[in-house]
Amino acid sequence: MAGNYTNVEMTLDDFNDEETAKRTSAIVYLSVVMALGIPGNLLVIIVYFGSLRRRDGTHWMYIRALAITDLLVCTVAIPFELFQQTHQLTFYSAAGCSIFRSISVHLSLTSSLLLIAMSGNRLRRVCQPLKKQLTVKQGYVTIAIVVGIALLFCWPEGALSGISLEKLDYNLTGYDCSFSDRFSGKDYTTIYSTLLLTVYISCMLALVIMYSIVGRQVLKRTKFQTSNRASCTIPPTSGATEVTSYEHHSTDTIDDKSEYVDDKRITIEIIKHPGITDNIDHKKHKGKCKTKKKTSKKVTRIAFAISFCFILSYLPYVAVKLNASVVKGRFTQTPLTKAIFPILARTFIINNIINPVIYGFLDPTFLQHCKITIRYVLCMKCQN
Repeated sequence: MAGNYTNVEMTLDDFNDEETAKRTSAIVYLSVVMALGIPGNLLVIIVYFGSLRRRDGTHWMYIRALAITDLLVCTVAIPFELFQQTHQLTFYSAAGCSIFRSISVHLSLTSSLLLIAMSGNRLRRVCQPLKKQLTVKQGYVTIAIVVGIALLFCWPEGALSGISLEKLDYNLTGYDCSFSDRFSGKDYTTIYSTLLLTVYISCMLALVIMYSIVGRQVLKRTKFQTSNRASCTIPPTSGATEVTSYEHHSTDTIDDKSEYVDDKRITIEIIKHPGITDNIDHKKHKGKCKTKKKTSKKVTRIAFAISFCFILSYLPYVAVKLNASVVKGRFTQTPLTKAIFPILARTFIINNIINPVIYGFLDPTFLQHCKITIRYVLCMKCQN
């Protein structure tokens, strides 16, 4: 462990520098993630709270909440992770360790549970479009509940975290931010770690199940649309007609209502009735229905892509935690594991930076407003 200091007595800082060097890959990874995540999530917040603020439906409300959470991860949780990686043996503040570890867990849980809430909302809109949908006000209540549940699960992290002492050569002692030595030999930390792992695995399974149901429903609907081209189309008639449609009772905005318009929600019956048809613009009505269906599909694709990336980003984390539980939390101490495992245990952070990329690919309007915002910022800099 002494490295190149075999004939020289090492200090605690020397040991810490060696430990930091072994974690260079993790430090670079976290730095890159933070450098990409901060401007990306800031852009999402500026666009969706600014030029696209009229998107007031529940889906876009969850998108905004996710953006705020992701930005907090990039500005609070990741800097703490970087500090911890460079102070593996010289982390002296027990209070700081407890506070920041609990904040990191809270933000991670909040992001995960918000995604579950958003996916559940999407599931209901696609599979039960005729039933009463979640209103914006109820969505805010849901977000508050999510934050409360995350607080409930994260406070043990703060209570159990603290300074763990590590005996080194030359009669030195290292100070690591981990579970406190006060709980060494007790089952509290094992039970809590297992609980958190169960929550994340449950979230992944819930997303798989929900989007399997959504996918099946979309396929059924596609077949239905193929065999019923007349849906959402009013054929020209020589006489007047009366148009009857189902209306969805909700306090959501028009933009939000357009998310769940489909062949099952709107059934148009053509009944001969004098004096009405002449005032109907058939092409305009048909175009409006197509636009609503396109919006619904876009929203579903965005929700699916975010959930898919969430699952992929958490798989390595879950694998590392399961492996740690098998070997009772101790990995083989080699330079390779020191370089790889800190990254694998933090791949879930990718979930907090990938969303702006997803919006850019799947939401042309968002991409257009991002370009306008970036050009505006660059012009402002040029003028200064």
